[in-house]
Amino acid sequence: MKIEVAVNKTASTKERGDLLESLVGRLLQAQSYDVVNEIRFTGVELDLLCKHKVSGKEIYVECKAYRNTNIDANILKNLVGTLVFKDYSEAWLVSTVEYGKEAKGFIKEWKDKPKEQATKLSFYDPLQIINSLIDSKVIQNCPTDLATSHIGSINLLGEWILLVTPYGLFWAAPTISGGIPTNVLCYYANNNELVDDYALLDKIAETDTSLNGLSFKLPRINKSKVAEIEALKTVSVVQIQTGEAWSDYRPARPEDFVGRVKDIDYIFDFFKRIKENSTNTRIFAITGNSGMGKSSLIAKLKNKASNYQNKNRFFIFSVDIRAATGPEYILSSLLQALKTAQKNGFGTQDIDLILSDVGNPLNSETIKKYLESLESKNQLIALVFDQFEELYSKPELYEVFEKAKSLLLNAASIKINFCLGFAWKTDSTTHSEHPAYFFWHQLSDYRVTRKLAPFSDSESNAVINIFEKEIQQKLHHDLRHNLVASSQGYPWLLKKLSIHLYEKIENGINQDDLLENKLDVASLFKADMETLSLAETTCLRLIAQRAPVDWFEIIEVSGPDTLKSLIDRRLVIRSGDRLNIYWDIFREYILTGNVPAILLRYLPSTDFSSVYKVVKHLTHNEKLSIQELVERTELSEGTIQNIGSDMVMFGVALRESGLYSLSEEVAICNEIEILKAIREKFSKHVFTSALKESSIHSVWSVSNLIELLKQSYPANKYAEKTWHAYTVRLCRWLELCGFLHLSKGNWIYKDQGEVISERTKTERNRRKGNVFTAPASPSLTLEALSWIIDKKSVGKKEEKPKGYRNALSILSRFEIIRSENDRYIVEQDKVSKFLDRKGLLWLSANSEEVL
Repeated sequence: MKIEVAVNKTASTKERGDLLESLVGRLLQAQSYDVVNEIRFTGVELDLLCKHKVSGKEIYVECKAYRNTNIDANILKNLVGTLVFKDYSEAWLVSTVEYGKEAKGFIKEWKDKPKEQATKLSFYDPLQIINSLIDSKVIQNCPTDLATSHIGSINLLGEWILLVTPYGLFWAAPTISGGIPTNVLCYYANNNELVDDYALLDKIAETDTSLNGLSFKLPRINKSKVAEIEALKTVSVVQIQTGEAWSDYRPARPEDFVGRVKDIDYIFDFFKRIKENSTNTRIFAITGNSGMGKSSLIAKLKNKASNYQNKNRFFIFSVDIRAATGPEYILSSLLQALKTAQKNGFGTQDIDLILSDVGNPLNSETIKKYLESLESKNQLIALVFDQFEELYSKPELYEVFEKAKSLLLNAASIKINFCLGFAWKTDSTTHSEHPAYFFWHQLSDYRVTRKLAPFSDSESNAVINIFEKEIQQKLHHDLRHNLVASSQGYPWLLKKLSIHLYEKIENGINQDDLLENKLDVASLFKADMETLSLAETTCLRLIAQRAPVDWFEIIEVSGPDTLKSLIDRRLVIRSGDRLNIYWDIFREYILTGNVPAILLRYLPSTDFSSVYKVVKHLTHNEKLSIQELVERTELSEGTIQNIGSDMVMFGVALRESGLYSLSEEVAICNEIEILKAIREKFSKHVFTSALKESSIHSVWSVSNLIELLKQSYPANKYAEKTWHAYTVRLCRWLELCGFLHLSKGNWIYKDQGEVISERTKTERNRRKGNVFTAPASPSLTLEALSWIIDKKSVGKKEEKPKGYRNALSILSRFEIIRSENDRYIVEQDKVSKFLDRKGLLWLSANSEEVL
């Protein structure tokens, strides 16, 4: 039996505290104590000083009205400290929830102490509180016989809860259908009469009791219907679906899964620590951006748990949360997971599993007994929810989220061979006010987290090896290189690009004809859309807008044939009765026309001067071979190939069938325009992003930058010399692209909003050799800046206001104006980036060396 202090959801802390005090007051009155003083009051916690009516003995009473967490040993240790420090004659702990495993051990040790010391502490759990209230005639015992008579079978009755509400004390119990709670029977606790006042039942249902997701209006059930009700099935639970073939867009089949060895080992090590009781945690989270392979990893974990070595030790039940339509989905998932594990030889086989406790389902009598039986067999069960972020994507799923949250907190409070896992998409938008945001941080002390990183080159190549087996031929070296480089370590992107090539090769296209300059996922998504009819496109957009959406809603609007066509094309997937787009990334494209920003992970093998030596020979119309470039640049063939990779990845050149031409992204082939195109790529580079996020370290030594690069590429294994070479080369690229500048041997991150040519860099270094001594005041320089901006340009020999000549020399040094054909010309690109001219001047001055 349980006790819940239940108030209206809008009630104040004081109202909850008053109810808690009224409950404890009745318990104390039954023991002949009066409350003397209220010491502390927080709504779910109450500390009282009480005095015996006869003996006058004063005792200290701590009251805890927790809901989703058990009493731990630390609370009891603190109680002992208060008893000793305040020199109270006695101390009580009154709790409406059960004591945890460690707390029970503490109580046993305390009761074994000498009688004089042992009697100084008293511990009241829910059953003892209820028995005391029954003995003092405040309430009657729970009306099990009356309830059984009403619904026809004791097997349809869940666990009793004593509800302490603003409307009085009530006995409430859920009724069971198909093993899960559906309705509630409610009785007045003082006389055990059935509550049939619908207005009162509505008020009780609106409190924050754990039963409030169930119906409180349960009609009398004809006994002839009992067998029919007992046979009802729980709601359909959908497990993670893997692809039927390598080329299927759904999560990878276990036999196609590659890499993630450390992630798999980490999760199974966590399972082992649970069985060894060397961790108090029972929750694990698999996180990562969209398309990192979280679902595929869960499918692989399940597969590994069922292999010959593990099949009697670990059982994993993976659930697709997108099929959820109501809170009963969570309870059904738990019940089905445990029953399936039981059928597979896990735990005691003769226990009939029934979810009788709605608020804390793992504390249901039969389930608790079953889970405890796992320890003796050295077995572990894991229930994993995939696509967890879907629960807070739609308001109608909020109740499902709350039920899942309650189950996770319940799991966090127990110490048995059972754990819960969930996959959480880290690039989803969760507002800081959303309950999911608080929930994530609330669980931080109770979970272990494994964040999936992008694939290493070796993992990407392992995927391509499977691709080669599918097409039964080796990929052209350049095609393999393009796949690895273009996918940037993102599993979803590599899969999409590989399937694209797979379909082309299956249709008889020669690999040499597929050696395109780059593989663009947006164009592939566009191609997917262009093959659809108007009806299919309309249907697809409708599903994207409403996903996850009930399939019958779509059939009513679009018809069964249109929907079947989209499912057959693998553009839409069905999870139970719910429909969704095959990838959330494709769904985003359908809704916005955009694909996620993909950080460039490419590490250049040459420097800019080498690239420029080759690019300056390219044009839009002429295609040059490697040999022709060798002749024109006098560089070796190997060097040209390395430079060619850099040119293509930076988007300044096209490579088709081994021939190079100038990219359309470079309008004019000069140093500045080429750098502008490359700057655009580096603005989305993983190293630039890491620098920006770590901008608190404004000054970076080379050794610190090497460590930052290692963190950005955790899977790459290089010698220290190689890490140093890559780091220095990247810094030089970022300097020319206007993201870094060198100062006294250290690098400073500051986005200057423009590129810096080699000539400008040389000139700047020459000027920086001279310490800046301003020949004009800041105010006068600001005046001159406004003056020349209005004029756009000024002749050097033109007459100028007094002092402006010196001010213009400062603006020239700051590269706000440039000297050209005996005129000072405003750098409009730089000026246009600042709404405040004073800010432009200040930023420029701030970059100068100081004595």
